[in-house]
Amino acid sequence: MSRLRAALLTTAIAVMSVSVLSTPAQAADWVYIGTFTTKSKCIDMGQQYVREGFSQYDCTGSTGYYPLWVR
Repeated sequence: MSRLRAALLTTAIAVMSVSVLSTPAQAADWVYIGTFTTKSKCIDMGQQYVREGFSQYDCTGSTGYYPLWVR
């Protein structure tokens, strides 16, 4: 009976790990990164996050206050 439990436990762990790995964390929602003093710095950092695997970024803000959001 213990071999059956071990096999079921191993199968359950494998199924859970596949479901967790198949959904990337970036796909969930917008993630706040930080605030930049110039729009060009915000855009540069947003483009870096896109190169690292995020799908898009947003630097909408006002003069002196540019929050970076990525998704």
